[in-house]
Amino acid sequence: MTEETKDVTTTEIADVTTSEITGVMTNEPKPSGEATPTEDRETRILGFLCNWCAYAGADLAGVSRVQYPPDMRVIRVMCSGRIDPVLILNAFRKGSDGVAILGCHPGDCHYQIGNYQAMKKIKLTMQVLEKIGLEPERLLLDWVSAAEGTRFGEVVTGFIDRINELGPIDRTPDFEHWVRIGETVIGSDRIRWLNGKELELLEEGNVYGEKLDEDQYNAVVTANIDREFDRERIRSQIMDTPKSAKQIAECIDLPQQQVFRYLTDMENTGEVILTRIHENIPYYLHVNAVSQMECA
Repeated sequence: MTEETKDVTTTEIADVTTSEITGVMTNEPKPSGEATPTEDRETRILGFLCNWCAYAGADLAGVSRVQYPPDMRVIRVMCSGRIDPVLILNAFRKGSDGVAILGCHPGDCHYQIGNYQAMKKIKLTMQVLEKIGLEPERLLLDWVSAAEGTRFGEVVTGFIDRINELGPIDRTPDFEHWVRIGETVIGSDRIRWLNGKELELLEEGNVYGEKLDEDQYNAVVTANIDREFDRERIRSQIMDTPKSAKQIAECIDLPQQQVFRYLTDMENTGEVILTRIHENIPYYLHVNAVSQMECA
């Protein structure tokens, strides 16, 4: 990227935060190098570029006058493995229709296993995207070395074409609600722990020495994503008004007995409280709602 355009087209940070994403997504993308504008500018795309490879590849693409669309806003990061999945969901919520993460080729990571960490996180994020109704194809993880300026242009062009074909995300009134649920699920301690322990569980085993194969591990992750997703949907139902298990089940389309088991577990951990029993039916409220009521 040329010096005169770099400052307006990229954000250079070691650890991305939601404020940086907001800043980048509210600015129009500017041409970098020999980027050529596309006719349709309705879609908005965010790219996280590894400092050591992909970002250098973007520089080379500019110097080499490689033609590619300028539709992608860029955030420069030290490693693709530093991208928190929560921030990917946040980018979609803040207006992005596609998110690309471009890092070093496997085996060439400046931090040895950073791109391996990125692969784990993106695989997990795609599962959550599908769960909340977003096409996993809107998320890309690919590799570009510092010497691959031409490949950088090809990867970016291909991804922009894909997102333009998918079109802008349909931001219905419920869209932000579902994405926020996805952010909470993928940022939960349980899911983060499982994601961080993948290699250990596959190669060394659990505390009992029992190793999981990849299919078993994936099944455990999927089951826990489903669990956290259901719990978060229940939480959203009892943040303002006490409800019974039957009322919650009807709202989120889950079996009443399953909702009741979740509520009992959440009550045991202090996350919800039993507010009253009316005609032998218990009503529950989230503990945060109770705290807000007491402060008011």
